[in-house]
Amino acid sequence: MKKESKRKFNHLTFTDRLRIEEGLRHKLSMKAISEELGVHISTIYREIKRGLYEKKEKIYDRYYGDVKGYKYKTMYCPDIAEEKYKQNLQAKGAPLKIGNDFELSNYIEKEIIENGRTPLAVIGRIKKENLPFSTSICVRTLYNYIDKGVFLNLTLQHLPLKGRRKRKTRVLRPAKVPRGESIEKRPVEINNRTSFGHWEMDCVCDKKKKVALLTLNERLTRKEIIVRIPSQTSACVVKALDILEKKYGKKRFKKVFKSITVDNGSEFSDCQGMERSIFNPTEQRTKMYYCHPYCSSERGTNERMNREIRRKIPKGTNLVNISAKEVQSVEDWINNYPRGVLNYATANEVFNLYMANL
Repeated sequence: MKKESKRKFNHLTFTDRLRIEEGLRHKLSMKAISEELGVHISTIYREIKRGLYEKKEKIYDRYYGDVKGYKYKTMYCPDIAEEKYKQNLQAKGAPLKIGNDFELSNYIEKEIIENGRTPLAVIGRIKKENLPFSTSICVRTLYNYIDKGVFLNLTLQHLPLKGRRKRKTRVLRPAKVPRGESIEKRPVEINNRTSFGHWEMDCVCDKKKKVALLTLNERLTRKEIIVRIPSQTSACVVKALDILEKKYGKKRFKKVFKSITVDNGSEFSDCQGMERSIFNPTEQRTKMYYCHPYCSSERGTNERMNREIRRKIPKGTNLVNISAKEVQSVEDWINNYPRGVLNYATANEVFNLYMANL
């Protein structure tokens, strides 16, 4: 090995650690290795101490060659030293901002673990309501704290979407003609979410499809309505809309449910039945729009909220065992969830403001 000029930095690289291992293997002195790398001799001593491990070696019988025991030899490993070096780097830096603010820590754990909220929703709600905590942290810092295990009970497993989901292979199917008015003819104000009273509708079902959840989402306020229906059929969907019309009243229903956008599923095949009023079958209570076949992104809000439902009612759950009270609790949880798109207000808060102005 050739001598190098004096180094201008103190941190050893992985290559340096490999050269230390090579020097020890050639039984060079600590001083010779330090001069070779251009560092102080104490740096070499500390580095070797960092990478020490016990290597297990077999002891063979001198005459028969059989293994008669084991012995342990202290060795230096550059991989172990590199790993410890990286761990020490992560531990360095400024002290935790959350420090001894146990009130903030307990609040964050409760909101994420018990109420099922995301770090973004928690931090956004704290800023919106000006909650009196002595410490202020950003969303990125909170994610880092969770990842490093700073919290007592909160871990990455409590986050709704940790890791990358596998993208399913798309199967091409023949296109279908919409059963009613195409989404292509939907007004621009609905597409831009500038007008209140326009909804998206879908069904969440189990494998047996005996019981389903009819979900409706208002595009502007993100209000969620979940109706438990006995089966995923067009007759049950029409009956559920009839019940909603009775609940809101003839005049008010027309103002609240100006239009509904659905996919081309068989449960939404009765376009006339969904559009006609239960009070007067010759009148139209709402306007139905149909998405393009196999384009769930055209009902983005609906698909996103269905994913939230699956956090509380996972796939594979038998919906026959889910009571109306449990369905209502899921609906309340979604509608009282602070959302960044609403400036961290809840869907109920924004929806009620528009309802008060009707």
